[in-house]
Amino acid sequence: MVTLTDENSTVIEKAVTLISRGLFKEAIEELRSFLDDNPESIEGWYNLGYALTETEDFEEAVKAYDEALAIDNFIFEIWFNKGAVLYAMKDFENAKDCYEEALDINPDDAEAWNNLGNCLSRLAEGPAAIEAYTRAVALKPDYAEAFYNKANAHFIEEQDEKAIAYAELAVQLNPDLNNLVSQWIGVSRDRLTSKKDEEEHLKRIESESGKQD
Repeated sequence: MVTLTDENSTVIEKAVTLISRGLFKEAIEELRSFLDDNPESIEGWYNLGYALTETEDFEEAVKAYDEALAIDNFIFEIWFNKGAVLYAMKDFENAKDCYEEALDINPDDAEAWNNLGNCLSRLAEGPAAIEAYTRAVALKPDYAEAFYNKANAHFIEEQDEKAIAYAELAVQLNPDLNNLVSQWIGVSRDRLTSKKDEEEHLKRIESESGKQD
């Protein structure tokens, strides 16, 4: 998404067209020149951040989004995109904060919940990540990626029954995820089998002990 307002600017329109054509460096030049004279343009800063992200100039993209947020910090798309940039920079803590800000504005965005879950997973906050992924799939029941991420988070937490169930559902929704699932689902099934065997063994011991008494 590259248009936030109805601002009537031929420069912005030209920049948006350049972005849509993949001409990001040209768009950046147009926007920087425009912003020199119009530093209060949220749309200008937003599109500059977007274009800089596409050229992987992440630090400058964050600066552009911060300029936009300094003007208006209640725009979902800016927080969301800033979060994506920080995640790409592996700054997971600050990316998490951005997605939380975005979700304060729009708590019904499934992708933001999924991305928040990814941040939490990277920060080793497994239960919170699972909760975020659960919110994502509740909002979008065909969200295969979020189901996979939820399955993987359950796997990391050694909640193997849930890991297997959600992994199988993810593959049903998107068979292309099978390659990712196959990397760990065998481990999950083996662990689950071992747990069940151990439970059965303990039950037999208890049963035999009861008979002896």
